[in-house]
Amino acid sequence: MNDVKIIYHGHAMFEIISSAGTGIIIDPYDEQVKQVLPDVAAGIVLVSHGHFDHNNVSLVRGNPVIVRDSQPRVIDGIKIKGLNTYHDANRGQLRGGNIIFQFTVDEVTFAHMGDLGHLPDQSVFEELGGIDVLMIPVGGIYTINASMALGIVEKLKPAVVLPMHYKERDSKLGVDTVDGFLSRFETFSVKDHSVVVSKSSLPERTEVWVLKSS
Repeated sequence: MNDVKIIYHGHAMFEIISSAGTGIIIDPYDEQVKQVLPDVAAGIVLVSHGHFDHNNVSLVRGNPVIVRDSQPRVIDGIKIKGLNTYHDANRGQLRGGNIIFQFTVDEVTFAHMGDLGHLPDQSVFEELGGIDVLMIPVGGIYTINASMALGIVEKLKPAVVLPMHYKERDSKLGVDTVDGFLSRFETFSVKDHSVVVSKSSLPERTEVWVLKSS
């Protein structure tokens, strides 16, 4: 069985580790988000946009390949592509662009929505078909809010939803907590800061997992 490890470092920062040991860090933040920064190393870093709470690539040890654009590519056997979207509802006029990254690790397909600030066009949803694990902002203010996030979840129907970019106990940013998003679901699970998934172990119906940040 090819297990994939998912670690949540808080805010919008995730670490994905393949069964072969390849590490992917997505949207590393700096000390303006949290006083204590995680100690991480990886071979690949994905950056959805250039703001301080998503682009601290110097945090990541290991001389990783940095991906800051939407061009499709394969790195260490991992297929990665980006979809260009916006950080706000005015086609980027307020906060610029945003990249949704879709990538497949050990047959598990992930989508990280970055700081998505609007409901994407139907063409984006069509491009994102077949998502197994969806990492989606829910805190509003600078991104989509809980209601909009729910609408996207209902369109994509992923196996697992991992909410992100919400107010945490040790976060310095003023966004909403995860509670408003969770209230829209009958059930959800609170997990540790890391979980292991495989293609064969994914739930048949969408489940929301709240990961504690490391």
